[in-house]
Amino acid sequence: MQWYIPITIIPGIGLVIMSTSNLIIALSAEIYALNSKREVFGEIISLKIGQMKRLNWAMVFLYTGILFFLISGLLAGLINPLGLLVQIILIGGVVSSMIALVYLITFGFRAVHIRQKHLKL
Repeated sequence: MQWYIPITIIPGIGLVIMSTSNLIIALSAEIYALNSKREVFGEIISLKIGQMKRLNWAMVFLYTGILFFLISGLLAGLINPLGLLVQIILIGGVVSSMIALVYLITFGFRAVHIRQKHLKL
């Protein structure tokens, strides 16, 4: 495996991190706005805080994936005989990124449900 293969994946994950952080900022502002009418929107606020937790976990796994990709790229470039170790770390990065994507997919499906519940009030 070439050293630059895992490094080329990092910009794509960076874009996902940027969009996820924008979602967190927007969600935080929405929770803040709803908090003024906590007695009416208490359940919606709780659901949105759950959404924020899912987004935070996605960010943790995205950062972990980047860390694994960086380590595998560095090891592949510096110590080429450790090919199996590099591949295991690379697979760790892929798995971590996939877990983050599952969190983001779950966030997307639940966001529609929460929005419908919010608009019924």
